[in-house]
Amino acid sequence: METRLASMEDIRALSDDKPDVSRAQIDALLQKHGFSVSGSIQRLEGNFINLTLDVETRSHGRIFLKIQFRQSRGFSLKTEYIATRALQAVDGVPVSESLLYDGGGEPLPFECLLIPCEPGEPGIGFYRGASRSMQLRLGAFLGETLARVHSLTCPEVLRTESTRDLASWNFTVRDALFGDAALVSSIEATLPELWDRLLTVLKPAPEVRLTGRNVFLWGEPGLHNVLVENNGSLRIANVHDFQSAGWGTPALDLQQVEGESLAKPDSDCYEPGYVDAFRSSYQAVIGEPLAPLSPEEGKLLAVVKNARGIRFFWDCGRLLHPRTPDFLGAAVSDLERLHDAD
Repeated sequence: METRLASMEDIRALSDDKPDVSRAQIDALLQKHGFSVSGSIQRLEGNFINLTLDVETRSHGRIFLKIQFRQSRGFSLKTEYIATRALQAVDGVPVSESLLYDGGGEPLPFECLLIPCEPGEPGIGFYRGASRSMQLRLGAFLGETLARVHSLTCPEVLRTESTRDLASWNFTVRDALFGDAALVSSIEATLPELWDRLLTVLKPAPEVRLTGRNVFLWGEPGLHNVLVENNGSLRIANVHDFQSAGWGTPALDLQQVEGESLAKPDSDCYEPGYVDAFRSSYQAVIGEPLAPLSPEEGKLLAVVKNARGIRFFWDCGRLLHPRTPDFLGAAVSDLERLHDAD
């Protein structure tokens, strides 16, 4: 049982700890799905749960091989595959038409996606060198694109695999924090006072009146997951990374976009009109004003995010992130305030 908070060195080590995948395994996977063998292989930067490889095949061009070697609540390459397939039918949401999924086993023991190289350059890189008018247009294009995702009927399987429905917040929080006995023991031993407060505040859970509707969530929207082309006319050529797509309040995606580093005043490429252009375009496609979250709903959203953040690092490395006291403390405080408002 882990009874200490991890250090940032532990977090960096976790990021570097990725499986060795041989060229023979990669070539066997490529041939299994009808591609030629590799000519060159380059590792790309990725998160704690994925290994991403840029593979130049001998006869079929470049392929991005995305391998999920760790499992965590709400992150799945199968989810990304299902969401992408659903979005292929949506005008104005350019996703890969030839994404392939492998559920793992042989020749690789992990689930994988094979993603043929799509046209365009990374959205954030383009944004940094773009004029103000181009930056605002990108914000507007992203708003239109996200609105079209939200307007699509969510595949049934994504409504049930991992809920982001605020009406199920209590289940989501309990599943994240109480669903692993070792995590329970670790937090209880490391942060006993906060844990006791959490138990108290969830017995019973506060009652909150919810408004609004659920939508098909992208999960990771933003220019970091967009490819852009500007061959005489600026356009979004591809959107990707639906590994945490699902069903829930639109605010989850909206806050993700507005929380991107480029949208923050301390960013070296901050443009104050970017978020306004994004929101205005989003509303125009949705066809109705954006209903703001109530203060109570905002607290619930924060509680869920903090609980899932704790569980993410536990799933990835069986460790408590250095900021676990902040995550858990904020969640407990928000729940206590919700009780006070009952």
